[in-house]
Amino acid sequence: MRTLFIATSICLMCIGTTPSNTAQAEDKPSKPTLKTVNWPVKFTVKQKQAAVPQQVVKIKQPFYPELNPRVQQIQDALNTNTRANFPNVPLTQALNEIQKQHGINMYVSGSALKELGITADEPVNVSLHGVSLKSALKIILEPLGLAYEIDQEVLKITTQAEVDRHLITRIYPVGILCHSAEEYEAIEKAIGTACRPNIWARRQRLSAQSQVMSTPAPSPFAAPTGMLSSSITAVPQCQALVVNETEEIHEKIVELLTQLRQVRQIQMRAVPETN
Repeated sequence: MRTLFIATSICLMCIGTTPSNTAQAEDKPSKPTLKTVNWPVKFTVKQKQAAVPQQVVKIKQPFYPELNPRVQQIQDALNTNTRANFPNVPLTQALNEIQKQHGINMYVSGSALKELGITADEPVNVSLHGVSLKSALKIILEPLGLAYEIDQEVLKITTQAEVDRHLITRIYPVGILCHSAEEYEAIEKAIGTACRPNIWARRQRLSAQSQVMSTPAPSPFAAPTGMLSSSITAVPQCQALVVNETEEIHEKIVELLTQLRQVRQIQMRAVPETN
């Protein structure tokens, strides 16, 4: 009996002391540990960011209709830098090397060479590096009376008069630039002044070509064959300009409108000074 009593007392003592010991263990603070990496921890307070001003949506294509991939490839090649080291080499050899370098299709108009009284073996003597392909082509072709244009998805080498005759109609969205009749008139004048060359000079080139190609002598008062019908027409209801011009002039129009949009966006983002 004494042994049973002692055992029962020990059990009761264990039951009574276990929760207390557990509570003391839980209340006892944990032993601090040594931090060796990324210590001390740096806390940063996230500041409230200023509201982002509304940005003007950039136009992916500056004109319509969009260029097909093959024409776009030629356009991209014309804007890339080229190497043109041609010490008195025939024209055909120079153009073949340019074609291989940029991976584009090129075609030389035989009728254009015949009209100018030259051959494909005319010597080319240039050494260019770090200039765009379109600039290099102008330097090579202009002394020979030739020019280039994109026709039938190839880069065609022909006469300047033929290039002047080939007009393309494109639509330019100008909603960010024009809101009133006066603004449309102003942008038309800006394009006419900055982008379009002397119309009379182009008429003379076309007239001279028509006289060479015509069998009977044309009347001096008659309009030349392929008379220019280039035009710029504002369409306010569509916030657009319809331009019928050569590829060369369209390139200048794209550049001008791009610069005008950049200036406009800078002005829209500018914060007025406060007194």
